[in-house]
Amino acid sequence: MGKYSTDVRKIYKKKQIKAKEKLKKLETGEISYSQLNRLSKKLFYKRLKAGYEFPARIFSSDKKSSGGVA
Repeated sequence: MGKYSTDVRKIYKKKQIKAKEKLKKLETGEISYSQLNRLSKKLFYKRLKAGYEFPARIFSSDKKSSGGVA
């Protein structure tokens, strides 16, 4: 029983590390929100709930404004 639980912990730890790497990529703008996996999204919402603020450029639209007159 002990070996099973340690194996499960190892797998979960690897998934946590990959999810955190994806969140770092999201912060730098390398990937979009839709490319996050389930665990990454869970951590994302957990961070938001705790008061963490991600950079504003994550949520800005990909379309550049033309800068024309109104």
